[in-house]
Amino acid sequence: MKTTYNEIFNQLLTEYNLPDDLSFSVDIPTEVQKILTDKILITDLGVTLKSFDRLHKATQDWENQSIIEDSENHFHVDWHIEPADNKKAFMLGVKTLSLLADKFQKENISGIRFWYSFQTPELGRLWAKENNLDEEGDEHIIGDRLSFYKLRDGENLISTNENENKFWAILTIDI
Repeated sequence: MKTTYNEIFNQLLTEYNLPDDLSFSVDIPTEVQKILTDKILITDLGVTLKSFDRLHKATQDWENQSIIEDSENHFHVDWHIEPADNKKAFMLGVKTLSLLADKFQKENISGIRFWYSFQTPELGRLWAKENNLDEEGDEHIIGDRLSFYKLRDGENLISTNENENKFWAILTIDI
């Protein structure tokens, strides 16, 4: 298992006083537990979970099978933190991704990339300002996205070095 993350992710680990080996515990809401216990499906079109089971064949010029998997296998956990709390949402996302990667590894499934992106309201505001989209009174909220897809030659989707990622904390786990 290979775990990598960008500088923003590292800054949040420090700010939230979390260990860099991600060995912390968090309460997992029932809805997220259902995802973690869902059956893994391996099909001709890729890998998914039984409850997601929406994979289709890439048909557009801009698509590839990894893009399809990433799109259909993505979910959010920040919605399950009430009231909204940056640290709790971040911790839940990190732990959920880690547990999902562990599940795949325990079932001897390899060649999968798991990734998590997280944005605090403050980072969202900075992104909007950088892109001239921020207006007085705009509300910025916590945002996250968890996903997984098969690693295929020539189909890498996530890079922690892209300029855009200075506004998102990014964690990838490859098994």
